[in-house]
Amino acid sequence: MRLSTNQTYRLVLDGLRTNLNDMVRYSEQASSGRRLNRPSDDPAAAALALGFERRIADIERSVEAAQAGRDTVDGAAAVLEEVSGLMAQVRSLVIQGMNGTLDDQSRKAIAVEVGLLREQLVTLGNTRQGNRYLFAGSEADTPPFEIDANGDVRFVGNGVEQEVRIGPGVGVPINVPGSELFMADEGTGPTLSGLTGLAFGTLASEGAGDEHVTVRHDATDLSALAASGIVSANGGDDDTLIGTSALTVDATNGTIRLGNGDAVNIPDPSSAEYADLVVKDENGAEVHLDLTAWTGADATGAVVGDGSVSIDGSTFVAIDPLAPEVRLENPASGAVLNLDVSGVQRAGEELVQFSGDVSVFDVLAGIASDLGDSGAFENADLTKRLGMRLEELDRHHDNILAGLGVLGSRSARLDDAANRLQTIEIQVQGQLSEVRDADLPETVLNLQRSEQILQLSQSVGSRLIQTSLLNFL
Repeated sequence: MRLSTNQTYRLVLDGLRTNLNDMVRYSEQASSGRRLNRPSDDPAAAALALGFERRIADIERSVEAAQAGRDTVDGAAAVLEEVSGLMAQVRSLVIQGMNGTLDDQSRKAIAVEVGLLREQLVTLGNTRQGNRYLFAGSEADTPPFEIDANGDVRFVGNGVEQEVRIGPGVGVPINVPGSELFMADEGTGPTLSGLTGLAFGTLASEGAGDEHVTVRHDATDLSALAASGIVSANGGDDDTLIGTSALTVDATNGTIRLGNGDAVNIPDPSSAEYADLVVKDENGAEVHLDLTAWTGADATGAVVGDGSVSIDGSTFVAIDPLAPEVRLENPASGAVLNLDVSGVQRAGEELVQFSGDVSVFDVLAGIASDLGDSGAFENADLTKRLGMRLEELDRHHDNILAGLGVLGSRSARLDDAANRLQTIEIQVQGQLSEVRDADLPETVLNLQRSEQILQLSQSVGSRLIQTSLLNFL
């Protein structure tokens, strides 16, 4: 076949262009370090590289989510550690307040401190990290705890657990709702402080938190001792006896005794106590006696105290020996108490606690109230009330510690997941490198070889171009 001059030129130019493109390609690979700089370099390998890059991007997002989730979990755990320390401090204060040698003023000071710790607890419950509240559930943009007009703390978040994704279909919760930590409902039924002799009736009682039942003394009947001249002081308004108790006057020994209580010395007629002598029975019930008209003789007779009960402090139901069970309803809270009043022995305020259903904020409020008004209770009675509060405080402390354990395990899981994903990312990066990156020694050799071939092509081409008909002529 005979080649024309144009064909010769075209062949020379095609060869030069091909060799130049090879040299440029190898030069680009050497400078970028990549074998694939555009899909056209190797379409099959480019598709494989794109798959690896997508997987690396997914892994990086999961690692970022795991690390951010761990920061949130660790932040919540740090707050719960502080809450645990606060509860331990409150417990120590309660035990201190139960000390019988403490005076009312000292107990009031402890009550103020407990009240301040309660405010601090609300602040901790409303801790925010970044732009999210840690214990609000999915309502993370608003404070989960608020104090209403009555001073009660309400939870306004929700119980939703938020998750971070650490893989396809794999999520780890990063929060524990505040309702589970500070207001866990683990109701075990109502309990009574047992100060007055009240008991629960045969029918069930319903309610939540704390209720206060007032046992009121209404009248004292000393008619059985009328012949001795002993009457009630101040009309019996200061008495607390409910039910019947024997009063024994021993003129020989100069003592008066109510029931099985301690005998009280009869004061001198010139003493102010002679007109208002306080005697107590074995249950702590009091009767105030006026001895100014006493005949000075021995006497024995029954003292009868009438009373009534109320749950709201305004509507009272009389204590009737013939109808020992009463039903009390509190319209404000919705609580219904069915009580057995047959064993009531004295007046006072009875604490009814629906154990397992009292928030930690109400526990601290109750502790502060009891200690602040400790003068209204005998030491033994105050100890019983505070003992009930301590049981609830310990329950909440256990919930806080359990929450700490949950957050700790989640933090470890997120840390392990982040480390595992980073290891996988390194492996995928290696696979991507094998497909996309250039072998530099081989690339340099190819570049040198393509340069030599180009120079040879240029030399040969120049000779071919000179061998033309024009040069022959």
